[in-house]
Amino acid sequence: MDCKVATSIRWLFALGLAIALLMIYRSQVAGDALALLTKGWLFAEGGVWVPFGNPAATSTGGFVPGGFTALVVGLPLKLWMDHRAPTLLILLGHVIAYVLMDRVVAETLGSRARIVLLVVYWLNPWRLYQSAWLDNSNYVFLTGAVHAWACFRQRSKPNWFHSALLVAAVGLTAQLHLSAVLLVVATVLLWWRGYSKPHWPGVALGVLVTVVSLIPWFIEVVRQPEIVPGRSGTLGNGLLLIWPVLKGSVYWLRYASLYTTRGMNVYDFTPAFGADADRLLAPLFTNLGLGLLTLTLIPVLVANVRCFREYRKSADGLTGRAWLRGYAIWILVAIIVSNALSPSSPMWWHNLIILHAAVLPMVLWFDAVLRGSRASLARRGLMAWAVLSALLLLGMAFGSEQYRHGGREAWGWALPRNDRVVEDLNLTRYGITIDPKQGKYPINNNYLYRTYVVPFECPPPSAGG
Repeated sequence: MDCKVATSIRWLFALGLAIALLMIYRSQVAGDALALLTKGWLFAEGGVWVPFGNPAATSTGGFVPGGFTALVVGLPLKLWMDHRAPTLLILLGHVIAYVLMDRVVAETLGSRARIVLLVVYWLNPWRLYQSAWLDNSNYVFLTGAVHAWACFRQRSKPNWFHSALLVAAVGLTAQLHLSAVLLVVATVLLWWRGYSKPHWPGVALGVLVTVVSLIPWFIEVVRQPEIVPGRSGTLGNGLLLIWPVLKGSVYWLRYASLYTTRGMNVYDFTPAFGADADRLLAPLFTNLGLGLLTLTLIPVLVANVRCFREYRKSADGLTGRAWLRGYAIWILVAIIVSNALSPSSPMWWHNLIILHAAVLPMVLWFDAVLRGSRASLARRGLMAWAVLSALLLLGMAFGSEQYRHGGREAWGWALPRNDRVVEDLNLTRYGITIDPKQGKYPINNNYLYRTYVVPFECPPPSAGG
């Protein structure tokens, strides 16, 4: 590998890791994170294993099936009783995801494309923002990369380990976030088109691991049927309304761009730097994040059009560019199918599990230009993209609602009393407040608190409650 390329890879990786660690240090806690921490705390502190996750991500009632949530949150809390402990595990998952995608890109395109991957995936503001706080959707990036890596390894012949790993990863991730179903659709399409060859005994082993992990949940369902997800909503809602399909497809383009969602771009730099700095920085970053950076959709659109044109001109392929191109396109088809069948309208976090595929057209396009006569222009463009990403991410780290304590539209949650989980994790320093009159438990989690938390600790009500 060229020495300059190796140096660029090291520095870009270090930059992304440093920003993620800064974000973790500054991260706050709100409703969904509180519900996750409560399950993890019950497991770490009291040995109580809650066999279901947070309210279903499809917003159709019930809870996500399975007790995997309690493990991935509770085990880190056993080592360090701090709300950031599970987030460090999330960041580790993102690091592994990058390494897996790096191996796929390196084997198919070479070392220059690895730099492109660092810029459009590792420094991707959607991904980095989600790597540094506690939420169900932040775990899915690793599963997406495992899917790509396992399918790539089986592009020519089946392998029992890769098949078992892929199925078990998707099955366990479905216990964290139901968007894992999207990868089931994608896997079937890739098998149908010949981009992945499953090893059926390995598939059976992965299914077995998933079913065994769900046994405690099945037992809980007998006790309390209300926890089953999907009891409301209409299957095929997207086919009836059309807009959900279009909306999900637009996120495919946005994930590869710097045009992030409004929730990431509500800035207030007063807690970090004071009111004078906020008057300058808040409008600057708001306009940068939701204004100027919409222009980054243009190269993403160009890259996708080029990807489709090359796919139509060439036959399905199992090596190099052809495999990456086909993988990306059939993942996009899976998004369209999944969003059409979904009982609820897709939100920006519902399809994050395929972000690794959404950036592939950009990797392919930039790599092709870097090999041609316009290589110097491509290098400058790539450098500008990296600088803009870093600036946007630093603005988020100090000014966005998830990574500051207080300010406009502050992140946080008011509880009716000071439970032990709040005291043990010192959450009143990180966005949680106690309000006996206005406070409430996270939405749809009354069953969790009534059945598990209250009998376990039975704390006295706080003053004034």
